[in-house]
Amino acid sequence: MSSLNDSLKKISIFELLIVILALVGIIFLFKIIGYPIGDYWIYVGVIFYFIYRLRFFGNEFIEDTKNIFSKISPKSILTIILVNVFFSYGMLYLSIFALTYIPGFDSLVSWFMNPIAMNSLIGVGSIFSTIIISPISEELLFRGVFLNRLKLVVPTSFAIAITSILFGSIHSYGSIISAFVFGVCMCIVYLKTENIMVCIFAHFLNNLLAELLYHIDYGKLIFTNSIFIVLFSILAIVSFYLIVISIRQEWKYIDKG
Repeated sequence: MSSLNDSLKKISIFELLIVILALVGIIFLFKIIGYPIGDYWIYVGVIFYFIYRLRFFGNEFIEDTKNIFSKISPKSILTIILVNVFFSYGMLYLSIFALTYIPGFDSLVSWFMNPIAMNSLIGVGSIFSTIIISPISEELLFRGVFLNRLKLVVPTSFAIAITSILFGSIHSYGSIISAFVFGVCMCIVYLKTENIMVCIFAHFLNNLLAELLYHIDYGKLIFTNSIFIVLFSILAIVSFYLIVISIRQEWKYIDKG
């Protein structure tokens, strides 16, 4: 176990929430005075907070980065990413279907969800923010702090569930379920490796692949072409099966831990 991991475990959820509320307040003030800035700056602020909080552990960052594949193989990480990306497209298809064919469902979703999040089912946003900023900040937040602190007061299984629900809730409509499942996978990876850099790397690959698919598919064939829809639906079903089997197997390790 690295000193970096030990240090992450010492950061309290209350301390982190105070920092996030302060960042939200600062951004709100900027918007009031006429200088609107993107909400992703909250994530940037969170990263700077962690840089300050973990300022004495630069060598451990480097060491953990070097040891990303010491407890998990590149093939395993790539498999996790591929099945989660394909599963996410299956969830997007189901989300679109629900909005289109279930009477009143769109109104219900609009009532529960932030209207801004409803503007895009994929919620691409800034490429740099999605590929770089989000993986770093979200893994440090949810796996590095929330998971570590919650499993001190509740069973690990509940800590994973709560952390993943919170992680899924910050994503846009159409991505909530797939984000929850991805969160569970990252929690398991973190518990197995005890190396937050593994999760950051996996999250980076996941978002990079999702962005590449989105920008390559400039004609939106994945959502309009019948062949692509059938192909990705099959891949989503297979991916869901593989995810369920994998989580069931890994849960034995979690219960023992």
